[in-house]
Formats: sequence, C-alpha cells, structure tokens
Amino acid sequence: MLTTKKKICLIGEQSVGKSSLLSLLQGREVKKERVPTVGLEVEDSLLNGQKCSVWDLGGQNRFKFMWQDFLRGAGLAVIVCDSTEKNVEQTKEIYDRFERSLGTKIIAIANKQDLPGALSAKEIQKKLGGIKTYGMSAIRPELQQRMREILEYEINTN
Repeated sequence: MLTTKKKICLIGEQSVGKSSLLSLLQGREVKKERVPTVGLEVEDSLLNGQKCSVWDLGGQNRFKFMWQDFLRGAGLAVIVCDSTEKNVEQTKEIYDRFERSLGTKIIAIANKQDLPGALSAKEIQKKLGGIKTYGMSAIRPELQQRMREILEYEINTN
C-alpha cells in the first residue's frame, strides 16, 4: 500500500523563528546565531507514525513570490509570528493574502513567547481574526514534545 507524505508548511516574515521551530521539532539544538533560510528547507519528520514533509519557507521579500507554489498541496499551513504587535499585523496580511487560495488548514504559532512584552497567544489569535493560535518558544528544548503534539493534532483533524 502506497502512503503519501503529509506536507506541512511553515510560513511567516523573516526572523520570526520558523527554522528554529523546525530544529525544535527535530530535536536539534536551536542555534544562537541567526542564519536566514535561502528559499526553502525541507525535512522529513515522523508525526503520529506518519511520514510528514515539513517545508520551511524563507521569509525574506525576495522569496515571497514563490510561497504560492510552495504552499500547493500542503495539508497544513503554519503561519509563524514573533508575538510583537508589528509582526502580528504583518502576519495578518500574509493570512489575508493566502487563506482564500490555499484550500488547506491554517493555524498560527506565536513564537518568542519568552521575550518581554510578547503578546499572548490568545491576544494574537484575536488580532488574527480567530485563527487557532498556539504559544511557543523555539529556544526552549523542553517544548519539543508540545510542538510535536500541536502538529500531530492539527495535521490529523479538520
């Protein structure tokens, strides 16, 4: 029996922590120095015994034209924000741009919850118009299991 990999896309502005969340998910140490993703990184992960392909989309402006193509066929789009007021507004613009054309489930991860002044996941969810939003801090290795559980739950529910 042929089983297809489920595709999960991490999308968001540059420097919000998409690659760090992927490292957390994979159980790798999150690097202190920031290395921007060039275009796209794809890694496989086992979630609920199901092979998943996790796509980390580069957030720099020069890569945004490719997002529509990269998002095609995704079972789950995860919009990542850094929990600041300014970035939440940018994240809402990303959501508004893609939500109608995606045809896929979309959730939000409010990363960097450990930083002073971070908006709560509940506040961010409200500002994003009710998109289901989870709080996270990619630099905290003890949250790896929570990150796994979020994706496992969301990839398997409608």
